[in-house]
Amino acid sequence: MLNPFRNQFRAIFLLSFLSFLSLSIDAEEKPEAKVETSSNPANSPNSSSPQTLTAQTTTPENKSNWETGLGKGIRATSSDGKHNIQLRFRSQVQGNQSFQLDPSQDTTNFLVRRTRLQLKAGLFNDTWLVNLQMGFAERDMESQRRNTLRDANIVYNQYRDVKIAFGQMKVPFSRQRWNSSSALQTVDRSSVTAEFNLDRDVGTYLFSEDLFGSKRMFAYYLGVFGGQGRNRVERQTPGVLTVARFIFSPFGGMSKSGSDNDWLSESDFARYKEPKLSLGVSGAYNKNSDRSLSTHGVEYSFAKFNYSHAAGDIYFKWMGFSFQYEWLWRRANTAYVEKTVNTSLSREYSRSGQGHFVQLGYLFTNQYELSFRFGEFRPLGETDPSLKYSREVGGALSYYFAEHNLKWQTDYFYYTGTPTAAEGDHVVRTQIQVFY
Repeated sequence: MLNPFRNQFRAIFLLSFLSFLSLSIDAEEKPEAKVETSSNPANSPNSSSPQTLTAQTTTPENKSNWETGLGKGIRATSSDGKHNIQLRFRSQVQGNQSFQLDPSQDTTNFLVRRTRLQLKAGLFNDTWLVNLQMGFAERDMESQRRNTLRDANIVYNQYRDVKIAFGQMKVPFSRQRWNSSSALQTVDRSSVTAEFNLDRDVGTYLFSEDLFGSKRMFAYYLGVFGGQGRNRVERQTPGVLTVARFIFSPFGGMSKSGSDNDWLSESDFARYKEPKLSLGVSGAYNKNSDRSLSTHGVEYSFAKFNYSHAAGDIYFKWMGFSFQYEWLWRRANTAYVEKTVNTSLSREYSRSGQGHFVQLGYLFTNQYELSFRFGEFRPLGETDPSLKYSREVGGALSYYFAEHNLKWQTDYFYYTGTPTAAEGDHVVRTQIQVFY
């Protein structure tokens, strides 16, 4: 049995504890600095950025301004106020230690988990929105193709009930995957999400996040994508990915503030005095997929599968407490495809399975947060033999200097089975993130 009190294990927890303790003392001793905030109406009044610098040049005819700050990057607005452009940077620096049943297989890693550069623009009073994002870290790129492009899309934003997005972007399917990796309660997403999400793809979708103008109670997304993932154009067999997602928030939606997708943020920074509940359901069908995880994963040499997908999720926030549950399901039309290659019979398997996870968190007023997650997934019927029952159990301690824009997180997870995201049976990770 694995000894949980190995020297490395205790050392990394001691280091994390001392780091959090010093951060708490430092936050209590230092007075809060007075800063000047921008009067630009494009910025949310609930912005999480504690430091904002604004410069303005005024003439009798017009006014132009620019601003910079943590979580805002560098933002400039045209003299007539019709156009704006924003440049942002994000990086996550991580250290992790895994402990496996065989001590000789233990691993120690120090890495830059994510490094992103993002350019956003609003044209003609945000009638058109432009988004470009590049990822430069090793794990920001797919192993088979070193492509730094993550997002390149345009949104026509004129009408509240019918907007349209087209380009390369996240597929609106799994709630946790749709959420930004910058806005998580733990160091990274669930292994269930890693196995069953639909990741990024090239295509288009219609949507509204405030259908009928009813305080964000209703939202929908209806899309068509290529089905191969990020910017791949080699497919010759006809086939596309169709997806639909619907969200119902009976007490009104969670307002957008702070960093991107903050209304999806897993933490309750707003400390809502009234409970907030969001219910989501999704469905998708990917015809003639040539990848093991539908839109991502290993490319097949000759096999093609039709994948059906379904998902359901619950999000709840109230007075610093947060709860989320998500269920994901994927089924292929057949278990495998066989083909004779060099006089021998080869077989390529699809991956059919289902999984779910539950996550709880509580944000204390001193900027600490404790969270816990349990998740598991299992194969469905005859499928890839490497897809086995897998489980994750663990928790995280987070300290937020400036909400998700500057934070330190440490988590521990115990994995059983063979989840694709796990590095060992016991994994300890500590990570600092800056989002400028």
